[in-house]
Amino acid sequence: MRPATLGICALLGTAILWGSNHVVARAANGIVPLAAFVFWRWALALPIMLAIAWPSIRRHRALIRSHWRDLCVIGTLGVGLFSALLVAGAYHSRAVEVSMINATTPAWVALMTLRHRDTRLGGLQWAGLSIAMLGTLLIIARGDLMTLTRIEARTGNFMALCAAILFAWFSIRLRRYSGHLPAFTLTTVTAAFGTAVVSLPYFLVAVCILGQPIVAAAPDSQSAALLIVLYCALGPTLIGNVFFIYGLSEIGPQRAAAFLYAAPIASSVLATVFLGEVLRPYHFLGYAAILTGLIMVNRRPAEIRAGAPDLE
Repeated sequence: MRPATLGICALLGTAILWGSNHVVARAANGIVPLAAFVFWRWALALPIMLAIAWPSIRRHRALIRSHWRDLCVIGTLGVGLFSALLVAGAYHSRAVEVSMINATTPAWVALMTLRHRDTRLGGLQWAGLSIAMLGTLLIIARGDLMTLTRIEARTGNFMALCAAILFAWFSIRLRRYSGHLPAFTLTTVTAAFGTAVVSLPYFLVAVCILGQPIVAAAPDSQSAALLIVLYCALGPTLIGNVFFIYGLSEIGPQRAAAFLYAAPIASSVLATVFLGEVLRPYHFLGYAAILTGLIMVNRRPAEIRAGAPDLE
């Protein structure tokens, strides 16, 4: 099988794994406390990631040491806080909706890069952003946009929206290290910072101060809780990242990004089958608007693709 074909298969696997993440997180509510879920998914995956990336970390230790403050900020917000908000969103909202809202990340990337001189948005792209945002609001409001004018906020969906915005910022900040640090090494280092600064303290406060369980919410759910955290640590967190980085290296970032739009489809199928979630007309309308808007946004003139930016 050709490398490009293997890369496509890996990206399809990534979409399924990352799509399942929202479904499993939704199912974990009441079985695994939120702080435990956020912590253990990275605490179990990170040692394996560090073992794989360690030779590269040693080779690039001077660069990592000189930019550790920036990498710490990126990891804290883009991995630690992002993961907490994404899981919290799934705990408090439907898996289908969280996944669809998470698919708006490319639109937020486009908005955040407007200040760059090499990025231009025309009328078609602005229309696409507006359509994507309208689709997002439709899903957040669950079909009734008038609820957005009232205090009846959809907490879980707003958390998912904040997570999507954070991940867009994370993706942009990582670009300055492209060509200087291997993708998996960069992912591992930022994940280590995010776990140390956000996930671990959150977990310790929940367990030591609030008295929450370490893994399972109840003694009779111990086995289910362990299976959930093991799956999310080894599946979406570890294998999902490895698959995505491999696929991206084989077919390029532009083509690889398109495969992530399949994640909400995977979430929809899995949530319907395993959680019994019902797809409403506003789900289809919202996701159609998001997908249409993202296609329109991605038709903008390509950004200048010079070499990797210098690190100062």
